[in-house]
Amino acid sequence: MSVSKIIRFSSIVVAALLLPALYAQFEAGTVVGTIHDPSGAVVVGCKVVLESVGTGVKVEARSDSNGNYEFVNQHLGAYRVLAEAPGFQSLATDAFEVTVNARQRVDLTLQVGQATQNVTVTGAASLLETDNSSRGQLINQAEIHELPLNGRAYADLTLLSPGVARKQPVRQQPRRFFQRQRRPQRAE
Repeated sequence: MSVSKIIRFSSIVVAALLLPALYAQFEAGTVVGTIHDPSGAVVVGCKVVLESVGTGVKVEARSDSNGNYEFVNQHLGAYRVLAEAPGFQSLATDAFEVTVNARQRVDLTLQVGQATQNVTVTGAASLLETDNSSRGQLINQAEIHELPLNGRAYADLTLLSPGVARKQPVRQQPRRFFQRQRRPQRAE
C-alpha cells in the first residue's frame, strides 16, 4: 500500500470520527440541574429523565453525589424533566426550550411523600443562563431568506445577535526601518 493511500484512508477515518462532534457543537444544547429535598439537602441517585416534547424520545440519567445531573448534546427543541426517587413524590416540569449551545439549568426540589403521587412544577427552567457568560442566537430560515444581505455575506448574520459588533479597521502608521532618530541636545 502506498503512502498516499494510507494518508487518504487515515484522513477519511479521522473526518468520520470528528463529524459527530462537529455537528453537536452547532446544533445542540445541554440541560443541567441539581436535585434537592425540602430541607435543601441534595438527593443522590435520583432517576432523572429528559423527555423531548416533540418526539417523545426519553434519555435517562442519575444524580451524582452532589445531586447534579447533566444531559449533553441534546437536539434543539422543547423538553421536560421528570424526576423520581424512593421516598419522594414524582416530579415533572413544564416544557422548556433548549437552544443553540445553551446550558439550560433546571433545578428541582422533590417533596417527601408516596412514589404514587405526582407533582408538576411550573417555571422550573430559567431563561437566564447562569452557568456561563457565552451568548448564542438561532437565526431561522425565514429570517435568512427575508433579510437583505449585501453581497451575500452570510457572516453578516452574526450582527443580528446581541453584543456582536463589526470590528473597525485600525489605521496604522507605516513603519520606516531606516528612520533617522535625532539625538537629544546636551546642555552646555
